[in-house]
Amino acid sequence: MTDIPEDSLLRQSLTQDYPRIVRGEGHYLIDDQGRRYIDGASGGVGPCNIGHGVKEIVEAMAQQASTLAFAHISMYENEPQVALANKLCNELAPPGMVKAYFTSTGTEANELCIKLARLYHLCRGHATKTMIITRWGGYHGSSIAATSYSGRSNRRHDLHPYYFPVVHLEPPYCYQCPYNKTYPECGLDCAGALERAIRQVGPEQVSCFITEPIGNTMGCVAPPDEYFPIIRQICDKYDVIMIADEVITAFGRTGKYFAMNHWNIIPDLIATGKGISSGYSPLAATLIHEKIWQVLDESKRSLPGFTYGGNPLSCAVGLAAQEYIQKHNLVERSAKMGEYMHRKAQQELSDLPMVGDIRGGKGLYMGIEYVQDKETHQPYPVELNLCGQIGDGAFKNGLGTCPISGGVDGILGDVSVIKPPFVIPQEDIDKLIEIMKQTILQVSATIG
Repeated sequence: MTDIPEDSLLRQSLTQDYPRIVRGEGHYLIDDQGRRYIDGASGGVGPCNIGHGVKEIVEAMAQQASTLAFAHISMYENEPQVALANKLCNELAPPGMVKAYFTSTGTEANELCIKLARLYHLCRGHATKTMIITRWGGYHGSSIAATSYSGRSNRRHDLHPYYFPVVHLEPPYCYQCPYNKTYPECGLDCAGALERAIRQVGPEQVSCFITEPIGNTMGCVAPPDEYFPIIRQICDKYDVIMIADEVITAFGRTGKYFAMNHWNIIPDLIATGKGISSGYSPLAATLIHEKIWQVLDESKRSLPGFTYGGNPLSCAVGLAAQEYIQKHNLVERSAKMGEYMHRKAQQELSDLPMVGDIRGGKGLYMGIEYVQDKETHQPYPVELNLCGQIGDGAFKNGLGTCPISGGVDGILGDVSVIKPPFVIPQEDIDKLIEIMKQTILQVSATIG
């Protein structure tokens, strides 16, 4: 008989030692040894916008659990589900978003966007419009389908036999421009690439373009201001559905409720997640513009469902989280504290060894990119795992961050992404920046 291992948990990384977090308080995480860490990544991947242990959310969760925890959306609707959908569409979302469909994860929300784009074209008699266009460096989920239309190469390599064909474009990444040009003289080739791709594939074949407003897994990469207006015009010209993946950026992360508001752009479909419930319960949503909804409504087609999509417990938590954000003006606070954090980082970190680019300035969302040559922007060798070293060092120094690798070309590139809860006080932003400075100097001293 085989001995049963003492620890049966399969962890995401087979090489990493994980600290055991037992409690969260505001913008802090506490491990099983009682040590406190500034949560500089809002739980690790960015959902915990309002911080940990908020009493109002816990009470809403308990109240709903004692009333009704589950009733499947194929058979029933529930009060929290309806109330949250109304809040999203009537108060928070960009104009014209008239319907919300709830899922459990951002992966599911993105896949629903792809399905709805397909149904939209099918219902209008354009059955050949099936091709998805996306961007290298983008990330839209971890399922086989989502990995197909994602562009994070270092997460794709092992699964190639299972992918379906999509068209990948170069991203708007000014610091490491894939066209070797400089903005604004570049003419925004990165935006024009969409029209070229549509023409090359054939407009009658292209269904949708899916994009993050700010590329998270490239290390908080935002495009030039002209980029999305050009993209919107191209999509309209060729009857291509514009899908915004706001799983990371929605609900205040960038200092506005939705990142696309920075450019006054209204997508046709929006995928959300993470911050919708601030990490207190699995919840995501697809928001549907009236242009899409009118066609779907006329078709009377049933939509695909998910077992836990729209369950009353998660929707009650999401509703409480959004009400808490509004009550305490946390989106405005994200904008104000984000400006301070970015300014402080520029002052304290930009002249340090290895620091090539500090980007962000839109809300509490910042990327620090490391290069071995500040003139050429040459990344460090992948073997160094530099962002991992800095992430580990920062954690030892009392700060959790989000290390990002491979953003430059799928293999090379090291970035620390910082996205703390909106409730972090200014003095702890100072402390966060000081820990990053200390850590960068420590790591740079070891690698020469």
